[in-house]
Amino acid sequence: MAHNMASSYAALIAASVYSLVSVPVALHYLGAESGRFTLWLLMSTITGYLSLIDLGMSGSVARLLIDYKDRQAGGEYGSLIKTGWLVLLAQAGIILLAGTGLAPVLAWVLKIEPELRSEFIGLLGWQSGSLALAFALRIFSHLLNAHQRSDIQNYGQIFGFALNFILMWFFFRAGYGVFSLAWATLLTTLFGGLVCLGACQRLRLFPPPGTWGRISWERFRELFRFGQDMFLVALGTQLIMASQILIIQRSLGSAAATLWGLGTRMFFLVSQVIWRISDTAGPTFSEMIVRGEREKLPARYREMVVLTASLAGVFAVGFALCNSLFVTVWTRGKVTWPAINDVALGVWMVISAVQRCHNGFVLLTKKIEFQRFLFFAEGAVFVILSLFVINHGGILAVILCSICCSTFFGLTYGVWRTHQYFQIPLKEVGLRWMSPMGRTILWCSPVALAVWWLTLTIDQPLGRLLLCSGLYFFAAAGIFIRCGLSLSFQKEIVARVPASLRIILKHLVAGSV
Repeated sequence: MAHNMASSYAALIAASVYSLVSVPVALHYLGAESGRFTLWLLMSTITGYLSLIDLGMSGSVARLLIDYKDRQAGGEYGSLIKTGWLVLLAQAGIILLAGTGLAPVLAWVLKIEPELRSEFIGLLGWQSGSLALAFALRIFSHLLNAHQRSDIQNYGQIFGFALNFILMWFFFRAGYGVFSLAWATLLTTLFGGLVCLGACQRLRLFPPPGTWGRISWERFRELFRFGQDMFLVALGTQLIMASQILIIQRSLGSAAATLWGLGTRMFFLVSQVIWRISDTAGPTFSEMIVRGEREKLPARYREMVVLTASLAGVFAVGFALCNSLFVTVWTRGKVTWPAINDVALGVWMVISAVQRCHNGFVLLTKKIEFQRFLFFAEGAVFVILSLFVINHGGILAVILCSICCSTFFGLTYGVWRTHQYFQIPLKEVGLRWMSPMGRTILWCSPVALAVWWLTLTIDQPLGRLLLCSGLYFFAAAGIFIRCGLSLSFQKEIVARVPASLRIILKHLVAGSV
């Protein structure tokens, strides 16, 4: 798990670098005022909704493979692979047809400017092709994850980002405009799928010859029963996390949608840093559930939640301090992003991180129950509420709606389900597990205010950004280790690190450790 998590962070760094360098390149070749850059921002959200054609089957295949992977020669394992792959291939065809067929309708619904509609329709067609190819090759990444070898997929993504940037730059230079982005994505998707296929073959993750079993209606029913619950959860998650830009585009126009896309780019990158902990732990916790490790599981899960929450607190305060400066530097002063939005996004960052831990674990247990409807209800309430308030409060009102809905729906329910599953007092899960995060934020906030005040006189945005981020995160790292981790986890870290680091850590951790 440590290797998988380290490689996932390396892949995330590569994704962050790619995102940071690709946006200025795209702005240079497309122009912020032409509207074509906004088309690119819309594509990721639209293809996210197209991914819902998956109907939860990918998540179902990924989770159920763990149930059978210890019995590869039994027939059920191979039967599940063949049945799941057939379903994914069928869905790939549906995505391709839906994306190309709905493009004209979406251009009208989103009020795309008439001079850009033909490019929007063509671009969505190519993006749908890339997504369809990703579905067709997805079974190989599921196999790697089930066998806890996601590190190989992560290394493939790292090389893929480099390949994507080279191809995108080449197509831009050749004069293909906004389609450069789609063609680079298509070729990179093919590269990533072939890497996973080769790794599965080399590691012998496929069943032995003669034990593959057959495509089975029974396996399909098993996939579909679990998949339909995963679909409702995925639909609700998409509404909650990715509807903002569509609402802003329709209500406030392309300029505001571009502002949202640029102002929140670092928010979603930082959130992925935080979410990687619980996401990487998913296959490990699933295996512990399948193998009945009931004593180790609660302790490991608690450590994961505390670690995630405290890390979210550190990054949320740092994000509120630095993001508006970052947007100014990143766009070379072309875009101004209000700092008050960053404070609100920091609150949402913490809430969504803790919520993801608890609600993600519910999915691993395969006992989804009312959560199948909860996320959709949360997403629907968010969309309706945002459409009602956006013309009065603008982008900040949309963020506040996200905070309220995530708190009163997903977070509350997730804490209650964790309390039920482990039979741990509700006060323990909801308050005591969160106390390290509270202490971390309590100490990090005055540090951030002091750094902000000390750097007020610096006129150069880049210099101020570097000094702010450097001073804050240097101090916050010590606060995180000292206040943000449980004593048991601090003891384990001190015991496992090399001796040269152990001397330094002993000065940072709590006195009893």
